[in-house]
Amino acid sequence: MEEITIIGYSGSYLSLIFESLTALNYEGKVKIIINETEKRAVAPFESNIPYAEIFYTEIKQTPVKGFIFCSNKPSTKKFLNNFYQDLWKINRNEFSDLVHPSSVVSSTVTTGFGLQIEPLSVIAPYTKIGFGVNIGRNCSIGHHNIIGDFSSIYLGSNIAGHVEIGKGTTIGPGCTIFSNVKIGSNTIIGGGSVVTKDISSNVLAFGNPCQIVKNLS
Repeated sequence: MEEITIIGYSGSYLSLIFESLTALNYEGKVKIIINETEKRAVAPFESNIPYAEIFYTEIKQTPVKGFIFCSNKPSTKKFLNNFYQDLWKINRNEFSDLVHPSSVVSSTVTTGFGLQIEPLSVIAPYTKIGFGVNIGRNCSIGHHNIIGDFSSIYLGSNIAGHVEIGKGTTIGPGCTIFSNVKIGSNTIIGGGSVVTKDISSNVLAFGNPCQIVKNLS
């Protein structure tokens, strides 16, 4: 990829993106597109890869291809996607997958573009991953799983086989999900939970065993 366009701004997440780019020996151009009039307080990041920070109102020519979300929060990814789709008419296939080279992805895994995988994670065969999915550090994703668009799986989670995770769902750090479990869309599974049975859409659930504690709709 000759040029990467990062949409959104989070110093802490930019550090993860640039870590992967550095490990991949990326030598192209990087633009960070900011859609706010003022940047919020963010964690600092450092990079030896040259980059430019540009407000979207200053863009004179619409970027093409190489888009990366600068967030692992489902609602933020949805917002950024809708904002820039309306602004620039970009397509999902113009987003890049960014996989740290220390992670292992089976050749039979299919993705819907915009996948980001942090270091030391493993994705087993025949898993289907939707658009704009984030998988954190040291995760294990089993075989024949389905992970919906914009979902995020945080660090240290272990997901067995034949699991289905709906769109826009968050799997918190250190979760364990047993085989054949279905988790609905826009649901939050709290960190450290052990999910042994199906969890519906639009809920907050956590614990061992994982239980629904709040309706989010």
